[in-house]
Parts: sequence; C-alpha cells; structure tokens
Amino acid sequence: MTAAMFDLSGKTALVTGAGANGGIGHAIALGYGRAGMRLVIADIDREGLHRTAEELAALGADVLAQPCDIASPADVDRLFAAAEEWTGRLDVLVNVPFAFPRRCLPHETALDDWQRMLDVNVTGYFLCIRAALPRMLAQRGGVIINIGSNAGSTALGRGAFAYSCTKSAVHQMTKELAVEYGARGIRSNAILPAQVRTPGLEQHLENPRFRDAVLPRILAGLPMGRLLSPEDMVGPALFLASDAAAAVNGVLLPVDGGNLAMNAGGSPSGGGEDRG
Repeated sequence: MTAAMFDLSGKTALVTGAGANGGIGHAIALGYGRAGMRLVIADIDREGLHRTAEELAALGADVLAQPCDIASPADVDRLFAAAEEWTGRLDVLVNVPFAFPRRCLPHETALDDWQRMLDVNVTGYFLCIRAALPRMLAQRGGVIINIGSNAGSTALGRGAFAYSCTKSAVHQMTKELAVEYGARGIRSNAILPAQVRTPGLEQHLENPRFRDAVLPRILAGLPMGRLLSPEDMVGPALFLASDAAAAVNGVLLPVDGGNLAMNAGGSPSGGGEDRG
C-alpha cells in the first residue's frame, strides 16, 4: 500500500529546462526517468537537451526531446502538440527555467532585462500551464510543479530585485491555480530552493571576491551548513508528483536547508557560543 502511493511508473511528465547543464530540470528529469516515468523534455539548449535524452534512454526511459524557448508562444504550442501526439496524456508538468541576466539595483535595471525576466520566469510558466490545463482537465487530473525560490518569499538584496519579483509572482500563480483547479483533480505546488550549485552559481564560486565576501554570508543563512545540489530537488519533485501527495495543494515547499526557518539573528548552537 505504502509503495503504491509513491509509484510513478507509466505516468508521463513534461519537464522544461531539462537540458544536461547540471541544473534542477536535468536532475528532476533523470529522477523521474529512474522512477519509471515517460518523459517529454524541453530546453532552449539543443545540445544539452540531446544529452539528457541520451541519459534517459540509457536508463530505459521513454523520452521525447523537443527544443523550446518557453517565452515563445509558438514554441510552447509546438511543444505541447508534439507531446500530445507522442503520448496522448500529461500527468505532470514541471516548470523550471529562469532568466537572470545580471544583478542590478532597481533604479539601474534595464527595461530589456526586466522584460526578459518577466517573459521567461512568469509568462513562460503561464504559457506552459495554459497549454497543460485543457489536457489535464480532459483527463480529470494532473500535477503542476513550479520551481520558485526563497528569493520570492524574502528579500535577498544584492541586486536581485527583478528576479525576486518574478519568483514571487510564480508563488502566487501556484496558489491561484491550486484554488481554481483543486476540485477538478489538478494539484499545483511549488518547490522553493535556496542557493543551488547550478552552473551559474559555480561560475560565481570561481570568483575569489564572491568566495571571500558573499559565500560566507550565504552559508551563514543555511543551517545545514552547505550549498544545495540539484539532486536535493529530486525527492520533493517525486513526492509532489505522486499519490502520496494527493492532498498537498497550493503549498510553497522550501527545500532550502532551513534558510526560510532561520531568524536574521539566529545561528546554530555550538560549543562555547553565546546562546542568548
């Protein structure tokens, strides 16, 4: 009985941002493949997408790879048309990609950068959700999982203004979907990572100034004492897609090493520290 609640074999998931660049979408796609799911994977990076498809095929997973810029309505239409022709069913949609061109203070943010983040981080998710919903309604059920961020729940500073605003929009989108469609068998939840060792963060870690000045502040806010990995998101994504989460709807699930739980003045207890 318990094992059956977590059984995802035979279900179909569509994962955007699944290119083999070491990111969250890549890790979730491979996790779903290991769980026996059929995968439709999409990414703007054609080469990375092809590598992920090869990895999934090596696991024995059925996979369809479709290049897609989720900010393009035409690309999204082609993606879902190809998915429907290939599988005829969509059980799980995972929205992963984001744009973050550069860190800027609000008064220095270029309109083009602001618009690109809106196009990918918000409109791109909406376009995929809008395409998925009629299919899920027709089959009387489905799961939507959005990748949010701790940046959408608390303010990070450090020039993250526009990015944080878009992630906050994703969180509200998730809750509105849960209310609108929960009674019709469609659950909507979001995973909220903290700092994850994606290729983008790895580039920052190569910068001595970042390592010396910024990384200690980040680690001080992570009670687990380490940066997160893309693989840390796989278990939560498996759970939210499964029947074990049948009553989990509208949840913003922090997968952040305790970041959002921590008071600004808090710190883990240690020998000899002031615990006042």
